[in-house]
Amino acid sequence: MAEQPARAPAAPRLGGALRGAAIDFYFNSWRLVPANLAWSAGLVAILALAATVSLLALLLVPLLALPTVGIYRLAALIVRGEPAALSDAFAAWRRFGAPALALAIVLLAAGVMFGFNVANGLLRGDMAGWSLATLAFWGLVVAAMAACVAWPVLVDPRREMLSTRARVRLALLLIVAYPIRFAALALVLGLIVAISTVGFAALLTISVSYVALVAARYVLPAADRLEARLGTRPD
Repeated sequence: MAEQPARAPAAPRLGGALRGAAIDFYFNSWRLVPANLAWSAGLVAILALAATVSLLALLLVPLLALPTVGIYRLAALIVRGEPAALSDAFAAWRRFGAPALALAIVLLAAGVMFGFNVANGLLRGDMAGWSLATLAFWGLVVAAMAACVAWPVLVDPRREMLSTRARVRLALLLIVAYPIRFAALALVLGLIVAISTVGFAALLTISVSYVALVAARYVLPAADRLEARLGTRPD
C-alpha cells in the first residue's frame, strides 16, 4: 500500500497561542524570567550610556539580538516539548549570534528608514507626502511581520539542519502565504510591548519572554503547516 502523505497540521489560533503562552510562562518562569532580565540589563545599559555619555550608544541596540535570540530559543524548545534549561538561552548567543545580529540590523534599519519616511511624508502635507507616508507605513507593517516570524523560525529545534538562508526563506514564504494572520500577530504583540513599556517592570521581567512564547506557539505550527502543504516538512 502506498504511503499516505503527511497531513497538514491544524492552523494556529491567536487566542490559543495567547493562552498557551501564558501557561508555558507559568510553568517555565524560573527559566524565562532570568533570560528576560539579561535582555533588560542590556537595554538599561544602552539607555544609560546614551543618556550619560553619547547618543551614539544607541548604535549598540543591535547587540540586544543576543539576549533576544536566547529568549526565543528557550521559547521554541518549550513549545516543541524539548528539554529546556536556562543555559540553552546563553548557549544560543554563541550558536545563533551571527544570524541574530544580522537579522536585528536589517530589521532596525528597515524600521528606522520606514519610520523616517512616514514622519517625513506626513510633515510634507501634500499628495506626494501622503503617498510616501502610506507606502512607508506598509513597509513598517511588513518589517513588524518579519520580526514576528523570523525569530522563532531561526531558532526552531526542528529546523536546525537547515541553513540560515533556508530558514529566512521559510519566514518570508510564511508572510506571503498568511499575510493577514501575521499582520494580526504583529498588531497583538506590538500592543503587548506597548502596554508593558508603560508598566516598565513588566517589560523588564516578563513581556519579552511572553511575546516570544506567543510568537513560537503561532509561527512554528504555521511553518509546519506550510511545509506539509509544500511537501518539504522536516522529519
